[in-house]
Amino acid sequence: MRCRGLPFVSSRVWSVLAAVVASTSVFLAGTTGTSSAELRGPAHSASPLVWVALEDDGQVALVNVVTGQVIRRVSTPGGPHNITVAGDGTVVVALWASDRIAIVRRHARFVTLGGAPHDVKISRRMIVVANQGAARIDRVRLDGTVLSPIHLRANPHDLAIAPDGERAWVTLEGSDDLAVIHLRDRTVRYVSTGQRPHDLLFAPDGRLWVTDWTGALHVFRGGTRVLTIPVGDEAHHLAFAPNGEEAWITDHGLDRAFVLTVRPVDRIDARAVPGSPHHVAVTVNGRWVVVADHDNGTLVVFDAETHRRVRIIEVGGGPHGVWAVPVKA
Repeated sequence: MRCRGLPFVSSRVWSVLAAVVASTSVFLAGTTGTSSAELRGPAHSASPLVWVALEDDGQVALVNVVTGQVIRRVSTPGGPHNITVAGDGTVVVALWASDRIAIVRRHARFVTLGGAPHDVKISRRMIVVANQGAARIDRVRLDGTVLSPIHLRANPHDLAIAPDGERAWVTLEGSDDLAVIHLRDRTVRYVSTGQRPHDLLFAPDGRLWVTDWTGALHVFRGGTRVLTIPVGDEAHHLAFAPNGEEAWITDHGLDRAFVLTVRPVDRIDARAVPGSPHHVAVTVNGRWVVVADHDNGTLVVFDAETHRRVRIIEVGGGPHGVWAVPVKA
């Protein structure tokens, strides 16, 4: 399905969008290519750029969600799954169908870990990897140096880095527990959710939100669960608006994206996503919400303020992880 046009907006908004596109012109000129192409660096804070992992195509792609243009493609064979972007613009992707991760700057560099890397996050200058096939957390410096692993009592699924950057919170396969890992000391403790935790992310207010395979949302403050509410059928992945007021949660069972307020935690809207919604990201300017539709090979873009779907962008086979290009560190 081709990209949809924008709804009617004022001349002031059009002028803002024009400035946004102009600010990203460094990406628009001469960056489309393979892993040998040069990455020009992180975008301006108004950037509408996201990276998306294309599992079926064995690529990661850089996409402008305003123009609908795929700016760059990088070959990352091995089932690119979850993806993250460091503050300096470095892209890291877990190659779930292999035993490697890829670190993308000017070129793609591959680091062999063994197992089946599933999720990746950045803690300062370190990559934290949920290695689903090896029941451990792997730690890798951004230069590719592999550090000593941290072993867990079950296979990890998804992970989140605490605001202090010292700890990783991890969901475990076949367990109702969350593993809480001190990344420097390599110590581990476990916190029970009582259900089936899936993905997790720290809200701007410091509380931890955990989606559940049963469709619930759990909210933790410190190590204490303070709230559980029903959301849908199979709450999947989540993202917060930069202002911290709203969150978006995809539901893989209902093919929906739910919108929630953060304080109080309450479901306020639901939007259909054709196909199979997986990861969701909010652009750093807070203007656009981007959902990866795995089955249709598209990114579905919503207006963050009105919650209206504004366009669908064809990106390639099996989009799964999606991450907004951050503000330059």
